[in-house]
Amino acid sequence: MAKSTQSPIEMIQSTDFETIKSGAEVLQDKGKLEQLPIILKAYLNQTIPANKKVLYELLASIAVNGSKEAWLSILKSKEFAPFQAQVVNILWNTRIDFSQELEFFVQLALQLDYLGTLECLTLIEQMEGPFQEHQLLESELLLKEYVKKNLDEGSSKQTLVAALATHIEQLKMLDEEGLFFED
Repeated sequence: MAKSTQSPIEMIQSTDFETIKSGAEVLQDKGKLEQLPIILKAYLNQTIPANKKVLYELLASIAVNGSKEAWLSILKSKEFAPFQAQVVNILWNTRIDFSQELEFFVQLALQLDYLGTLECLTLIEQMEGPFQEHQLLESELLLKEYVKKNLDEGSSKQTLVAALATHIEQLKMLDEEGLFFED
C-alpha cells in the first residue's frame, strides 16, 4: 500500500471520504489547537454530508486544555462571524464547560438570527456553573434591553429570548438559595 504524501490538513480538505476520515483520525491523535481554524474552514467548505459529518465529529471532540479559549477566539473573529451559529452548534456537542462565558453567549444569542439564538440557548441550558452573580445580572440586563427595543417584533426569536430570560431567572433563584455560585 502506498503511503500518503498528504498532510492530515490536506487530507481533510479532500472530497474523498476515506481520505478525510484518515486525516481526521490523525488530527484526533496528533492535531494541535493552532489547526482548529483550518479544520473549521474545511468543515465549513465541505458540501458532502458524510464528509461534513466526519469533520463535525472531529471538531466536537476537541476538548484539550486551551480549547475553550481557542473556540472563543474563533467566535469573536471577524473571519468566522458569518458562521457563529454553526460554531455554537459544534460547541454544544463538545464536553467544554462555557459557564464562565454566560454573558458572552447571551449577548451572542441576541445578535444572531433565530437559529443562532436557538443554538446559544441550547448551549446556555447545558452550562453547569458555577456562575458569578455579575454574569447573571449583566445577562438579565442585556435581555431586558433587547426585549424593550424589540417589543413590536413578536417573532419566533422573541419566544427564544423569553425562554432564555426564564432560564437566567431560574439560575438567579438558585443563587438566592446559595447553591450554585462562586464569589
